[in-house]
Amino acid sequence: MKKLALITAAAMTISLAGCAEKEQKQEIAVPIYKADKVEYKTADAVVGDITKKYYVDDAILSYYDSVNVSFKTDGIVDEILAENGSEVKKGDILATLKTDDLEREIAEKELYLEQSKKTLATLASEGVTGSEYELAQTDVELEQMEYDHLVASRDDYVVTAPCDGVFGRDEDTSFEAYISDQRGKQNIIMPGVAVSASQRLGMVYDTSNQAIICVVYDADLENVNFGTRVHITQGDYQGEGKVVSIKEGENVHNYIVMPDEPDKVNDLTYLSCCFDVYSKLDVVLVPSKAVKTNKDRRFVNLLIDGTKVEQDVETGIVDGDNTEILSGLSGGEKVILD
Repeated sequence: MKKLALITAAAMTISLAGCAEKEQKQEIAVPIYKADKVEYKTADAVVGDITKKYYVDDAILSYYDSVNVSFKTDGIVDEILAENGSEVKKGDILATLKTDDLEREIAEKELYLEQSKKTLATLASEGVTGSEYELAQTDVELEQMEYDHLVASRDDYVVTAPCDGVFGRDEDTSFEAYISDQRGKQNIIMPGVAVSASQRLGMVYDTSNQAIICVVYDADLENVNFGTRVHITQGDYQGEGKVVSIKEGENVHNYIVMPDEPDKVNDLTYLSCCFDVYSKLDVVLVPSKAVKTNKDRRFVNLLIDGTKVEQDVETGIVDGDNTEILSGLSGGEKVILD
């Protein structure tokens, strides 16, 4: 019995040792990784100056000084002699009105004038003097004045070029432009159509004055006046110019820019003009790409002790590369760019 008990105890010891070894083999080692430090590309919020700019990317080089050409009297159009876009010289006839009625009046008045002259000559040959002769003489003078006035009015039936330049028809009244849109309109100017005094035929562009025309809709560029400097780009060319004229219309302003180097620009392609509208000094600036948006919210990401922290900001002028910060930053902060 004692021998059997020793054998049983040994078996139990072996069994327990085997279980312990099995449990040790089933342990799972969990790896622990050390996190890499995140690197951010940053820039400093700085205090500096910024300028509000306005860009016109479809400016053209053209003739900016023009003179309206209008009819001087009521009448019927006889001929339109100048084509749209044609070069004209000062005094060239652009259009004429029919003068049939006028010529009849002139011919009739000429008969009265000749008759009054004959009457005066007869009285003189007969030696008539006094009031009778004076009345006849006055009659001749009046008839002559009326005749001269009618002859001079022939000029009112002719529209001439006021200067050398290029003639352009009024788009609202030109038969050549937008024919399908103008079908049935009453204001088209063409032979046989009645026109009124002061009705515009078109304009003559003075070819001696060529400049860059920048058309700005629904925006009056405050602080842009005569002499304001403008940066000009056309292809590879970059230069400067200045505002020489401002023409205002309904919801539109035409800014006329004279380039410093007029021989370096052309009318073959559009030009880009950048206006410096106004400047602000000593304001907080950050790179524009640091400013993030989420609906109506604007914010920047700051790097503070290695941690990324969002900061709401209010922005002002944006000049492309930089953005003005009105509130939220005071300068010196590290802003994250990416």
